[in-house]
Amino acid sequence: MQIEIANTFYEIIPWNKNYIQVLGSLSPYRVYAPAHWDMASVKEYIKLNPPTSETDLQSYAYLDNPFILFGKPYLVKTYDNSTSTNVSLTATSIAIYQNKRTNTLKLLFKWSQELLYNEIIKQMSYWEEQLDIYTISSVAIKKLSKSEFTIVERGIYFSNRLINLEKEHINRIVLKAFCKFAQKSRKETEAIFDVFIPNWKDLH
Repeated sequence: MQIEIANTFYEIIPWNKNYIQVLGSLSPYRVYAPAHWDMASVKEYIKLNPPTSETDLQSYAYLDNPFILFGKPYLVKTYDNSTSTNVSLTATSIAIYQNKRTNTLKLLFKWSQELLYNEIIKQMSYWEEQLDIYTISSVAIKKLSKSEFTIVERGIYFSNRLINLEKEHINRIVLKAFCKFAQKSRKETEAIFDVFIPNWKDLH
């Protein structure tokens, strides 16, 4: 099937993978799309990720599996001929500019943990004001085998696995950590949740 978007033609080819890949340097481009995607979703993806023009075309490859970031899968595209290392995030994909010696997965993990840390700090700033608790002196992302967080002296360690959760779920966990840090009872904690996150029982 061939479609037209902004005077550019695309040949849609169904395949059994769970992501889209656009190939070619001139119109019509070949678009390999999951067979279960509807055409509106394919068109929206192409609009958000238009193919690079021929003059700017660079060699790239895809990681075999999407990367989960805040509960959403992202297609990872790697460019191996860059003189500097950089990670760029779009609505549906992650672009990694690196040299051939770069450990892509290690770089991706480090970058994602920085995003997680920044998200948690943003949410904690909000809860500090709402609960009037300003005594937490340190926050860190750690590898925790089972728990979502742990209280350590005057700080809180959050699990690095939280990167796989949606932001509203992370927000629930951060609030729970605040309540535990402040030694709120179960009844007090549930009352706080009822006020600030009414649907908290549905977030698991």
